[in-house]
Parts: sequence; C-alpha cells; structure tokens
Amino acid sequence: MINIRIREAQEADVPSIRDLFTKCYGPHYRYQDFYDDYWLKKTVYSDNYLFLVATDGDVVLGSASVYFDTGSYTDLLGEFGRLVVDPDYRERGIGSMLMRERIRFANQRLHFGLANTRTRHPFAQSISYKHGFQPIGFLPLASLFDERESTAVMGQLFRGAKDLRRNHPKIIPEVFPLAAKVLSGLGLPNDLLVIEDADSYPMHEEYRVEELAETGLPYLLRIERGRLKRRQVFGNLMLSYGYFALQAKEAQYLVAKQGEIIVGAIGYVYDQVGKTIKIVELIDVDDAVGGFLLRELDRRAREELDVAYAEVAVSAYWPRIQRTLDQLGFCPAAYCPSYVFHGMERLDAIRMAKLYIPFEIGPIKLIPPVEELFNTVVPGFLAKRVGIQVDEFTRSVSIFKGLIDAQLRSISGICRVVNFNAGDVIFHEGDVNRNLYMVLTGEVDILMGLDGVSVGKVLAGDVLGEISLVGETPHSATAVVVRDGQFIVLTHEDFKNLIQRYPRIGMTVMHNIARSLGDKLKALDITVAQLYNAAAIVESESQHL
Repeated sequence: MINIRIREAQEADVPSIRDLFTKCYGPHYRYQDFYDDYWLKKTVYSDNYLFLVATDGDVVLGSASVYFDTGSYTDLLGEFGRLVVDPDYRERGIGSMLMRERIRFANQRLHFGLANTRTRHPFAQSISYKHGFQPIGFLPLASLFDERESTAVMGQLFRGAKDLRRNHPKIIPEVFPLAAKVLSGLGLPNDLLVIEDADSYPMHEEYRVEELAETGLPYLLRIERGRLKRRQVFGNLMLSYGYFALQAKEAQYLVAKQGEIIVGAIGYVYDQVGKTIKIVELIDVDDAVGGFLLRELDRRAREELDVAYAEVAVSAYWPRIQRTLDQLGFCPAAYCPSYVFHGMERLDAIRMAKLYIPFEIGPIKLIPPVEELFNTVVPGFLAKRVGIQVDEFTRSVSIFKGLIDAQLRSISGICRVVNFNAGDVIFHEGDVNRNLYMVLTGEVDILMGLDGVSVGKVLAGDVLGEISLVGETPHSATAVVVRDGQFIVLTHEDFKNLIQRYPRIGMTVMHNIARSLGDKLKALDITVAQLYNAAAIVESESQHL
C-alpha cells in the first residue's frame, strides 16, 4: 500500500529526480538539463518554475513542472511540461494527482496554460485533455529525440483570460480553419475577421547585415520604443533584457543597416542539436526592413545553417506579417487565444512554422480531439511542400528571369499542380486557352495543321502557353501529352490580379515573353523551312520518277 503525497521539490530531491528521468528515458533524453544536478538545483529554487514531486515517504515516484515568465509579453503564461512517473508505479493515478496540483496553481497564478505533448504515445495528450486542456495546434517534426518527432499543442484559459481578450482578430484565409476550430474548442466566440487581400511586406529591398554588438543596442531600443504599439512578433526574449542576458540565453540578432545607420534587427534562438530556429523579436523602422530581415533569416536557415524546423509566434491582428511568412513557406501550426499580455489586454497569437526537411511524419498515436486538429493543420503543410516545389521550379523558368525571390514566391503562391495522362490534349490549335503550363514531369508533343504534323517536343523544365497568358491570341498549335506528368498551371485571371498589385512583375514577365516569342518564331521558321525543303525534295523526286 502506497501513500502518495504531492509537494514542491526540494534540493534534497535533486538526485532522485535525475534518477527518475534516467529510468524513464535512458541516458539520452533530449532535454539533458534534467540530468544536471546543478541545473535541477537552480530550477528548484527558481521563481520561474513550479517544480512538484510525488512521493511515498522519502521515495520520489513522479515529477512535474510549470515554467512561467513574469513581465513583458509572456506575463501570466505557463508551460506545463516534463510530467514523468516511475514506470513501476504507473496507472495508479500519480500523473493525475500531479496534474491536478498544477491546475490548482494555475488557477491562482496564470491566465494561459500551454502543454507541448508528445505524439509517439498518447499519455501526455490524454492526461492533459482529461484535465481541461484542448488541442490548439500540431507542430510537425518540431522536436528531436532519438529521431524527429511531432508535438501536439494543448491549451487552457484560466481566471480572467477570456474577459481580457481583444476581440476581432484579423487573419489571412489560411489561418481561418485552425483558428475557428480552436476558438470553438475553448468555448470562445468565432469573431475572426478574414482579410482576403492582405499584402506581404516588401521583400525586394537590400540592407547590409551584421551580428548584434553591444554598441548597437541603444539605437535598436530607440526604434523599439517607437514601435511598441504595433508589436507583431512575440517571444520570451527582448532586447530590453540587456546584451549579456541575451547572450546567456543564446539569443542571436541580425542587424540591418542602411549605410551606417541601424534600421532594424531580428532576434532568434538557434538550437544546433535540435536543428531548430525560433524567432523571438522583430524590430524595424518600416515594413521593408521587416520583410528583408525575415527573408534574410529564412535564406540563412535554408542555405547556411543546418535547420530542420523554424517557428515564430505572430500577432493575430496583423495579417501582413502573416502573409509575409506564408510567402516564405511558413504555415499556421497553432492558434493561441489570449496568449500575449499587451497593455491592458491579452492578444491572440499564431504560431507559424516551416519545415526545411521532407514532410515525413512517421508513426504517431493521437487521441481523437488531437487527431481532428491534426487533420486541419497538416493539409496546409502538404500544400506548402507543393508550393516549395513550384517555387524552386519557377526559378529556372526563362520567362521569370530577373524576378527576385519575393516576386517568384508571389507567382508560385497562385499556381496549382495538376496531373495529365498520355493522350490528354492540353489545348487545341485555334483555342483561346489563357493558361500558362510549366512541365514538372512528362512530355508534350506540339502538332500543327489538319494532319497534325509534329513541330516540336516540350519536356520537363519547359513551358507552354506563355503568349496566351498575357493576350487573347488563339493557340497556333495543338499540345498533346505523350508521357504522363505533373504540370504547374498559372491562370490568366490570377496572373492579371497579381500584376495589378505588382506592376514590376508584369513588366519583367512580358519582356521575357517577348524575347521567348522571338526565339520560338526563329525555331518555328527553321522547322517550317525544313519541312518545306523536305516536301520540295519529295515533289522533285516524284517528278523525276
């Protein structure tokens, strides 16, 4: 017979807590701090942790914690984590007892409780849901244990969080399905305002970039003081903490300069072991600087750093930064109502994430409410993988030559991928089909005349219909698929709407199309001349016969 008692951890419990994690996870647990007696001792005494143990006499049978920040934007926010129970004493209610004590603490201290639960087994999901936590997100491949693993995000509101929440978030359409489901699950009204035509930040400007030095801190803080009312990125670190505090937290900042003048910075934490980047702060004098810094960090993550997963929490009331991240390949992964304390109210936040590795979830076990949210989040990531494929392809297409990355992303964002089978006719000679077709895979035969004479082949990497994209000229040939393939389609209507917003894209594409048309006319003239000569030779030989 055991007699379980839940109490706050003491320094004398540190060796037992360490041994408990070793017994549950072996020596290679992802969070190695729990094997460090010095770190555990600091945590036991930290004002930012509630560290609980479940004991039977002097024996520690379980442990759980709540990490919470005070001040800045994470005030009254707590992360429920690291609930472990001795494998020999499971299914005796110890986990529920630890959870109940954490909830009791939260009801006295917190407004928002967050639990990042594992997906390889459903225990953490089940116990969180049993105690009032609702699924609010799914972070694919966000963590590294023995291999990459996804995380289900659970949330619960406490005390006055609902009353302090700012209503009517402004979100882009891609966020709506997730946000609506979360608000319903947490018993909040669906007061979302969907902004269909939100533009991204400009991303074509260039600035000089350098790492943050202590001498640059005052200049950035002056910019920051002037921008507090439009805070768009939320993290648990800020420049106001001071240079050395940021270094201790391993935060890094890229500083943008125009000449010698500092115009902005982006702060992030790069976990080399877990191969993750978390953006914690964005400071800028205008949107062009913000767009550049987001683009530059994304480029470094993609080309220079060994990054598998990136994440940022952004305001649910600024659709332009949501659209900017969307164009950079980020997807809405979690929606957090009343997440951020700002002024006299709490703001909703969107956790947006990007994968730099193939989307291969692997084996997971989800409880039904989490699975329902999983089915809402994952299609966005799958569609984004197609978008990334399209984005990479458009870089090689001649009619898009001269466009910068942000402009290419604007084009790839309005494309779709379709499949054609051998024998399918893409368009007939004389048709007015105003779509552009880019061949990912497969092969197309170009036929002319009533006899359907082949005048050329279109292979992977080539395009069809570029003239029709910008004009109403009927097709001069028939395009027939001769080998199954995937095609990227850009419609005239979508392209017209795009260049009305971004005229420079239209000017560049039309210039390239004119050049392409000239090259194709030359090739066609040669082909027609060869066919004419061949026909003339045949006729001459027949006359001699």
